[in-house]
Parts: sequence; structure tokens; C-alpha cells
Amino acid sequence: MDDQKITEIIKCRKDPAYFLKTYAKIRHPIRGLIPFELWDFQEDCVHDFVNHSYNLVLKARQLGLSTLIAGYIAWLITFFSNKEVYVIATKGKTATNLIMKVKVMINSLPEWIRPTQTVDQRQNIELSNGSRAQATTTTDDAARSESLSLLIIDEAAFVRNAGTIWTGAQPTLSTGGDCIVLSTPNGIGNWFHQQCKMSEEGQKIQVGEREESFNFIKLPWSVHPERDAKWAENMRKKIGDKSFEQEHNLNFEQSGSNVVSLKDLDYYVTHPTEHEQPDPALRPLIREPLEKTYLDKNLWKWYYPDYTRKYMLCADVARGDGGDYSAFHVIDLENYEQVAEYKGKINTDAYSHLINNTAIEYNNAFVVIENASIGHAVVMKVLELGYQNIYWTIRDLTNYNSSNINNFRYDVYNLPKNAVPGFTTSSRTRPLMIEKMEEDLRNHDFIFHSRRLYNELEVFIYENGKPQAMSGYNDDLVMSLAIGLYVRSSTLKIENIDSEISNALIQNMHRNATQFFPNSLVKNDPGGENMYEMNIGRGKKEDISWIL
Repeated sequence: MDDQKITEIIKCRKDPAYFLKTYAKIRHPIRGLIPFELWDFQEDCVHDFVNHSYNLVLKARQLGLSTLIAGYIAWLITFFSNKEVYVIATKGKTATNLIMKVKVMINSLPEWIRPTQTVDQRQNIELSNGSRAQATTTTDDAARSESLSLLIIDEAAFVRNAGTIWTGAQPTLSTGGDCIVLSTPNGIGNWFHQQCKMSEEGQKIQVGEREESFNFIKLPWSVHPERDAKWAENMRKKIGDKSFEQEHNLNFEQSGSNVVSLKDLDYYVTHPTEHEQPDPALRPLIREPLEKTYLDKNLWKWYYPDYTRKYMLCADVARGDGGDYSAFHVIDLENYEQVAEYKGKINTDAYSHLINNTAIEYNNAFVVIENASIGHAVVMKVLELGYQNIYWTIRDLTNYNSSNINNFRYDVYNLPKNAVPGFTTSSRTRPLMIEKMEEDLRNHDFIFHSRRLYNELEVFIYENGKPQAMSGYNDDLVMSLAIGLYVRSSTLKIENIDSEISNALIQNMHRNATQFFPNSLVKNDPGGENMYEMNIGRGKKEDISWIL
């Protein structure tokens, strides 16, 4: 090998951008193999990869970053011996395509630079100098290697177990391995979003026993030299504002698949304004409670009981495995507003007493408890404590609708055999619960004040079509609220009545809550007029006992 070639090899080894621009080729779908001409922002990225051990790339789509990553891998394993590169991708096809790009670049090099391949597999390439690169899909034990030189996590925002993968890679990264994490946004609360937020705020990350910082690289659509305002306008028309904000404008809040949009949730943080509510103590809707009480200080109250009002307490019960919480809300049925909330880790006996005592305090509130698993024990304990104003699931109720519901009656002291205490969440009711909650929050019909609930709603997403909390989060307050809003709309049916009639109806409800029982017949006062009839005009009366 002559001196000129040796000089070139040394130059390529020192400068990956020079190597890629001078010798690397990429495959064009029409033109075949073409030189890899780097844009300025791509060249800057390469230099960042060399100069920083940990790089975090928030990127728009279609900027050629996957090809650039393949080029950086090709440079690293070609000019350095015994390097171990590990790529984690969301799909097997993506992993295969990236390794294929690496192979294309290496195979197209001049013979005097090109290393010999000793292993050539779909997702793995090994060279005669002992270096290798492999790609795989996301598993919890991915990247657990003792000799990792470079870890790449592609589209990290879409990797559900990204945090687990990062934790598993700590031993090898702490001994000198580098890392490149890149992705477009995909909602807030996930591991990638957290790292971007921390990096922007200058916070450190933990790598083994030491603290490091991610070098944060932000690449919106405008960094591409061939894209201008006209391009952006056309792309918005083509894919819609939300997709454009996510895929090209790096907007976390407009990305992802949140059940309740972050834009709709923002209303609860920004309203009412000073003009709408002059009292600073009542602004905004999301605010600190008047009191944090109970033994663990997790019972929050925004309003104390008003004994002229009717309340509902809707509760979800922890599974008992330590991974979730027991939670309930107290809702003012007339104002359709959250007045109190509990979220904590508490045993079933104590939780039953807390529900009982809180319901009594809030004017013998109508209690709805999810009865799955341990929830059944809580419902039965509350009944054992003598509390009667509890929701019962009536399985035959599915045969009734708004036109014939008044025909559905049974005596409170002679319950049907198919009545089950508590609310049963099923494949039929769950989507209806979520749909009702999303509708009422989107329209801002229901008013809540809890920051804890807001935080849960932020990370409550559709995962493979199923509404649930993101990995590492919980949805106990969300689900207990969904149960309550659904029961209010389906069983109490208040929202289906004109608001004026609704207010009159509630005011005329019998206030002796110990006589209430859902879907039951309560006997009229034998000495007086029918308390469950309401004048609706034109000399007509309506039987409203169904609300009981």
C-alpha cells in the first residue's frame, strides 16, 4: 500500500464526515448506488457523535438520520478493532434495513479500505478486525452486553420498555460505552420525552455510579436545506396539523395517542382566567386542595360538604400487587364537579372504612365501587358496615333503554338474584366508560381540580388500541373517574335531561339517602302526595323514581 493510501486511511479514521462524503455510497431506489452527500446538519451530527459519549436526537422525519447512523456505524467498525455496536429498533424489518445499509456502504468501499466480512447475516455483520454490528428488536434484556462500544436506540419514543433497556445497559455504558438515542415525538411522559425535558433543563443522567449529560440535538424540518415554508404548508395539507406537529415540528404535546388530547386538558390549567374568576383563590381549575387529610394525607378536599347537595363517590380498588393504588373521587352531581379525591396504598379493610366515612360525610353519597377481584371484598365490607346507598350491577339492565327503563322495577327488600353489589367493568362497559370520560373532558362539561388526576390523564394513551397508562405509570384515578361519569350518565341519566329540568329534578329528589337504592322501587309516603312525581308543564307529571 502506497503512502497516499495510508494517508487517506488515517484521514478517514480521524474524520468520519470526510470518510462518508469521500468514499461512502448509498442505494437510491432509482439511480442505484450514489455518493453519500452530507447536508450541513448531518455533518454537524457526525461531529457530535464523535465528540460526545451520550447523544440525544429529537428529529423530524425524512431527514436521512437512519442512513447517517448506518454510515457512522460503518466508519466505526471499519477503522477501529474490536468494536461492539448494538442497535435496538422497534421492528425487525427496521433492524434488518439498517444493517443492510451498513453492508452496502462497506461493500462499496475501495478494496484497499474495505475490510473482510467474517459473518454476514440479516441483522448481524462481523469483520476480520474483530468489530461487529448487530440490530435487534426491543426486549427487556436487549443491550445487556459486557463489551458494548456503542448503543443506538432508534425511535426511542415508540419503544415501550426504553427505560428498562436503558437500565439494563448501565453496566456496559459505565465502563466506557457510547450511546445515541434518536426519535420523533410520541406523546409526553414516556422515557424519551423525559430525557429530552431533562436535557433541555440541564439535568444530569445517571450512568452507573456517575452523573453524565446527554448532548441534546434538535432537528426540526427546517434544518433541511430543500424545505421551506411552501413545503411545510403543502405537508400540513397532506398529513394534517397534528401529524405535521409530531413528525416535523417536534411537538410532544400534539403527538402520541392520548385518550384525552393534551390541548383539551390544558383548559383545566389555564381557566378560569382573571376576567372569568376575580378571586385568585379559585384560579385556575387545577389547584391545591383546601385540605389534605386522612392518616397518609392523601384525601384531598377542594370543597367541604354542602348538605343541600347530592354527591357520588366512585372508587377503584388496587389489585394488591403493590403496583397500583386505590383511588376514589367525590363528585357534586348537580354542578358536575370534583369536590374530593383519594389516592393511596391502603389495605382493603381501612379503604372500606374510609369510603364509608367519606360517603357519610358527603351527605350519604351514592357509592359506586368497581367490584373486580379485591374490589368485591371492599364492596361487601362497606355493606357490612351498614351503608346502603351503593350501586348494584343488574345484568338484565342491558335489555332496557331510555324508552322502557321506567318499566324496570323491583323491590328494594327483594333484590333479583342477578343483582351484584358494585360496578362490573366488562368488555362492553369499558369502552363506553372511556368514551364518556373523553367526551365530558373534551367538552369541559366535567370540572376537576386535581393535579394528580391531570398527571394521570397526560399519560393515559391508546396502546395497540387499548386505553391504558404508559409503561411505568398508573391510571387508578382515571379509571375510577371513568366509572363515575359513566354511571352518572347511564344510571342516573341526569345529562340526558334538559339542564333546567335536571336542576329541578335533583332539588326534588328525596334527601333521606338511607331509602335510596339504584333501580329499585321506593314506596311513596302513604300519608302524602307522590314525592317522585314532577310537574313538567301543560298539566302533565313525570315519574322520576327511576333515578333512585
